[in-house]
Amino acid sequence: MKKKVLIAIIHILAWAAFISLPTAFKPSINGVPHEGILRDMMHASRWLNGLFLICFFYFNYYIIILRFYFGRQFASFVVSLLICCVVFYFINYFTAPSMPDGSRTGFGVFGPGYNVYMFIITFIFSFALSFYNQWRITSEEKLNTEISFLKAQINPHFLFNTLNSIYSLAITKSDYTSEAIVKLSGMMRYTISEAHQDRVSLDKEMSYISNYVELQRLRMTNKVRISYEVKMGTSSEMEIAPFILIPFIENAFKYGVSTEEYSDIIIAIDITEDDLLLQVSNSKVFVKPDKDMGVGLGINNTTHRLKLLYPHRHAITVTDDPKNFSVSLYLNLQ
Repeated sequence: MKKKVLIAIIHILAWAAFISLPTAFKPSINGVPHEGILRDMMHASRWLNGLFLICFFYFNYYIIILRFYFGRQFASFVVSLLICCVVFYFINYFTAPSMPDGSRTGFGVFGPGYNVYMFIITFIFSFALSFYNQWRITSEEKLNTEISFLKAQINPHFLFNTLNSIYSLAITKSDYTSEAIVKLSGMMRYTISEAHQDRVSLDKEMSYISNYVELQRLRMTNKVRISYEVKMGTSSEMEIAPFILIPFIENAFKYGVSTEEYSDIIIAIDITEDDLLLQVSNSKVFVKPDKDMGVGLGINNTTHRLKLLYPHRHAITVTDDPKNFSVSLYLNLQ
């Protein structure tokens, strides 16, 4: 409501300034100062033209351009503009002052020249503003579609990896199988009920990540050393884009775990006020190629999401050496 009131006030002030421009800049004649703005607006030509320009602007913005031009109804578009020109013509013709002999003043049938200029400016500005608004809406729709597509790629990828983990526990008849299913159930409930939103509670997202790490820890042997540490300040009111951190963690478990080699996976999340720092590193081990692994897909998609969701508010550093792979992600959550 406050935003709508503010917009209405801005429109009123903008129109008041625009309509008063001719009077404000009208030169004095023979040293006689021109009339004040309020007295000048009392003339029929002035207030009728002002009222017409306001109506023409919004009619052109919401109907002529939006419905006819963008709707490709070009005949209606041209006819509507012609009707507006005719109305403008008659307003200025019948309100123009007459000479003693009955003829109109030297301003012509369109009245004072500034009325024509203001009519043209109103048309151009409404046309440009409508184009800008249409471009903005199209860009937002494209952005939302792209983000939804990227999230759709990430979520099934995580689900398949988690199901593989539970499958491994079931094959070995592990006592942790039921606990793993409960954790997965909680994570899927979170995914369905809340993670479809643009922003989610940071506390809940951290809980989701913790469950994921614990789920992965259940199936690991003593050859995999996992270090997971979270430092959180006051985060109850902070929000974050869902699934923006998990691909980096998932990547460490995907490429840093082997049944034949010892490896280390280190995950550290540090949250202070409005900033978040995620550091993930894993040892490089031999991983049997899998056509469904989609090497780099999760990180590439998440990097793209970060550019869309946190422009100029994030930084990624990737270190790839022969023995280790690490990612450092800084996010400003404000």
